[in-house]
Amino acid sequence: MATIAIEPNVFYTLDEVAQLLRVSRAAALRLIKSGRAPAVQIGRQWRVLGAALLNLGDASSESESEHVRDWWAASNKALQEVWDNDEDAVYDQL
Repeated sequence: MATIAIEPNVFYTLDEVAQLLRVSRAAALRLIKSGRAPAVQIGRQWRVLGAALLNLGDASSESESEHVRDWWAASNKALQEVWDNDEDAVYDQL
C-alpha cells in the first residue's frame, strides 16, 4: 500500500478520506456527520479539506457551532435578565 501525504489545501473525497485515515468508508462518514471532520456536502458527495484531517488528532479543536452552543448555554439566563426587562422594552421595537 502506497503512503499518501495529506495536503492541507486539498479537498478529499469520502473514499480518499477513508484511505488516508485507513478506516472504512462508513467510519469516515461517521467522522464527517459527527462534525469531528468538518466537511462540505456538494449534492450527495462530501469533500473534506486536508487541514481538517491533519487537525483530527488535536483534541482541543472544537467547531464554531460547538463554541457558540457552549457560550449560549452558559450565557442564556444572564442575557435574558439583561435584555428581557421593562426598562429595555423600548429597544424591542427596533
